[in-house]
Amino acid sequence: MVLNVPYTYPSLRGVRKAAEICLKCGVCCAVPEYGCPAQYDPQFNPKNTYVYDCLGAEQPASNPNIWQCVSCHKCEEMCPYEVSPIHFIEAMKQQALEAGEAPESITGEIEQVVNTGYAFPITANTERLRTELGLEPIQPTGDLKKIAEATGLQRRLRK
Repeated sequence: MVLNVPYTYPSLRGVRKAAEICLKCGVCCAVPEYGCPAQYDPQFNPKNTYVYDCLGAEQPASNPNIWQCVSCHKCEEMCPYEVSPIHFIEAMKQQALEAGEAPESITGEIEQVVNTGYAFPITANTERLRTELGLEPIQPTGDLKKIAEATGLQRRLRK
């Protein structure tokens, strides 16, 4: 039997049954060469997997380990029950961001993208190379700021 869980719930409470199935499985963390990259952290092992640590936490959104997920979707590819732990982890990240519990490195990265449109700062070296290649200087458009304001992302970042 294959479990197919919709991920449209406003909170994690609505999907606890799927999370319980996920906690008992661990297939996504079992194959070192193909499974979850976060599983390589020495604190995790076959008995205490990365997914178990994230989903089994008392306050999942407060668990700093949720930010180790790189959203590679390997867990989703490997999940035999179609539970896809990444959906839970992404929901936890959203809750942490809304509660003001996201690490400064994450909020700083988001602010960088919103303010400039790029994930990395544009350095003098980048500008010099662009000039040498005959490319236009990079100019932020402000569109991302408008989107961030309209969606409430700016408010969340200020927390």
